[in-house]
Amino acid sequence: MKHYDVVILGGAFSGAAAAILLRRDRPDLSVLVVERLEAFDAKVGEATTEMSGMFLTRRLAMWQHLEREHLPKEGLRYWFSNDQVHRHADASETGAYQRSTVPSFQLRRDTLDEHLLATAVAEGAELVRPARVRDVELGDFDHRVTFEQGDRTETVGCRWVLDATGRANFLGKRLGLIERNREHPTAAVWCRWEGVRHLDDVAARGPLHFSRGNVASRRLATNHYMGFGYWVWYIPLGNGETSIGVVFDTRLIQLDRGSNMAQEYRAFLQAIPAAAELIEGATMKAEDLRTYSNLAYVTRQYMGNGWALMGDAAAFLDPYYSPGLDHASFSVEATVEVVKAQTAGEAADRKSVV
Repeated sequence: MKHYDVVILGGAFSGAAAAILLRRDRPDLSVLVVERLEAFDAKVGEATTEMSGMFLTRRLAMWQHLEREHLPKEGLRYWFSNDQVHRHADASETGAYQRSTVPSFQLRRDTLDEHLLATAVAEGAELVRPARVRDVELGDFDHRVTFEQGDRTETVGCRWVLDATGRANFLGKRLGLIERNREHPTAAVWCRWEGVRHLDDVAARGPLHFSRGNVASRRLATNHYMGFGYWVWYIPLGNGETSIGVVFDTRLIQLDRGSNMAQEYRAFLQAIPAAAELIEGATMKAEDLRTYSNLAYVTRQYMGNGWALMGDAAAFLDPYYSPGLDHASFSVEATVEVVKAQTAGEAADRKSVV
């Protein structure tokens, strides 16, 4: 049976970032990443804050990739409406007037996750993909991970197992640690669109008070359309598409997430005048329509003897301020530091033997 210092379940943002840092900071540690998907899909989580932007650029050294493949983010922008609002120029607006001094980004998550995982492999991590984790037997810094790859089943040993499986919460569910927040009953429906109108061009064609009302790009912000019991995000992506999602309180908004989801989602957006102004003539990629229920959850324990939960595998609150990648960044950094410290004695013993 093969034995690794660290086995990471999941190779997207959290898993790949942990593998990169472990291999860069402690190249003596053997790291195996087990990733379920053959190719990452365009999941949500497309916007960073300045904090996760700093983690990507200053810690992971992803400046070049982010500049080439993704868009800069110009903060958060909010639009409010009443019966007198028929377009953006009529709406109350709040957001950055000048360009941001600290970098943040609008992300194509599939592109970013693929690049991070490829970087982890280039740094020396091993990868099995596509492979499905079937079982984890936890010990005291002595675990067994069983996974399937095609028609082959393999069990490996490890000192640390790190769960980066996202909302699948593999270890957290197995250990009964995940708790849903029933007092924050939010859900989300989202899709990506092609041909969404460019908000800055819309402004340039509008009345002078609107066209001259901003220096920074309005489009490059994460635009929020606010309403009672809901908010809507518009996030531009580097491939010309736009991610549009509705987050709502299920006690206040009844938005069908069954057979009529596409129809109701489109109708919901079209009923918001400013939001509807941008999707006039745009095409919804219906095959990309997704939904999450019970967005908010948390774990009762992040870490034990040789195991840890990172990013969405441990907790998620709400996408309102794009906190998901912040939590992933903090939890990855903290977990990596604990693993490095716990294995430091073992590394010293190895050197003395040599």
